[in-house]
Amino acid sequence: MRKKYISIFQKNRLYYNFTIIFSYLTISSSSIIFASGAYDKGTSTGKGRFELSLTINPLGIVPYGQNYGVLSYGINDRYDLVTYYSSHQNGTKSQYLGVLYQFFNNANIDLATAIGLRYTDNKNFDVFCPQLLYNYKLPYGFSIGGSVVKVIEVENKIDKGNAIDVTLYSPIKNFKKINKNIDEAYIGIGLFKNTGIDINKDELYLHYSIDVIFGKKS
Repeated sequence: MRKKYISIFQKNRLYYNFTIIFSYLTISSSSIIFASGAYDKGTSTGKGRFELSLTINPLGIVPYGQNYGVLSYGINDRYDLVTYYSSHQNGTKSQYLGVLYQFFNNANIDLATAIGLRYTDNKNFDVFCPQLLYNYKLPYGFSIGGSVVKVIEVENKIDKGNAIDVTLYSPIKNFKKINKNIDEAYIGIGLFKNTGIDINKDELYLHYSIDVIFGKKS
């Protein structure tokens, strides 16, 4: 039995080393933790299924953090209706409604695009377009997903720049025991860059999310 586990580790050494390096770089390169959550990734939810992604800033312990929830519904196996609600620690609240289309998938990667509209409580509207979303599949249900999103203010037609995120998703198998309707669950940890033209270390935020998918694949 011991030889069996050693053999499995040796065959997947590269994968384990990559996971450790990715997690280290994520933590060491981030100057601020638990800021904005990810937008989405390139894998559609699936027909008739719901996906809930939550980022929580408990009791407001991080002054620049926020509570963030994304809800996706699979219209079919390619299209998702996506909405989110965000409450920032500074009192700002925002809502989003959009449509995601997964245009490519194979054994290694899923790719999608999306368009949506964000409304903030200061009565500003932003268009999220174009969007490129991806999800690179790793062994044992792990994946690296994220998005590149152009944000444009509607009223003044101002290009606010690109929001970029990359996240390592790790499966949580025990979540299925909580509710029989839960089919998949993941914890995501990664980096998020808010809108801005330049990418530098001060604009990178460490984010996390809990992602739960309800409903069986059709």
